[in-house]
Amino acid sequence: MLTGRPTLAGLICLLAIVFTIGVSGGYLAWRLTAPSGPPAAQTQAAAPDATEQWRARLAQDPNDIDAMLGLAHAHLDANRPDEAERIYRQVLAKDPKNVEAVEHLGTVLLLRGDADAALRQYDEALRLRPDYVHALWDKARVLQEVKKDYPAAILTWQTFAGLVGPDTQDGKTAKQYIAEAQNAMRGSPVEKAFQSK
Repeated sequence: MLTGRPTLAGLICLLAIVFTIGVSGGYLAWRLTAPSGPPAAQTQAAAPDATEQWRARLAQDPNDIDAMLGLAHAHLDANRPDEAERIYRQVLAKDPKNVEAVEHLGTVLLLRGDADAALRQYDEALRLRPDYVHALWDKARVLQEVKKDYPAAILTWQTFAGLVGPDTQDGKTAKQYIAEAQNAMRGSPVEKAFQSK
């Protein structure tokens, strides 16, 4: 190729050599300048902590209930129920009728496998605020999916759908759960007892 007319095969070989050298050089340059450690660890280190914004607000005002709830919710979302519970209880020490903290304590208890205690919390939240749809949603799900108490689940879903509106997306989801509960009861003694009410 260097002594005569360039051929197509010769040009392809030359391009392949240049490409290989370029890729190798780029890889070496990246390895020398890239941070050490596995990529997953780098990604986790770069990911922002969801609790930071709430901690910053609490640093400015330790009595900021909304920030306390936000921090507790972030802990709950990150599967740290002990931290979440501690903060929900702090909220309740300042505001014993805080329906959001009462209801979310139920979720903490549910994560620990205590469905009965979770239901008591949801009922307490609904006693404080009967139209609190978040507590209705969680209560209906526990009744249906954990306790298999389909009649109670259906009544709770119906209340929920009545509050959010049957034609909303949440209302339609409630209707689906009602249909599933009715299907699960079909032909059972529970269904007959429920229909006689």
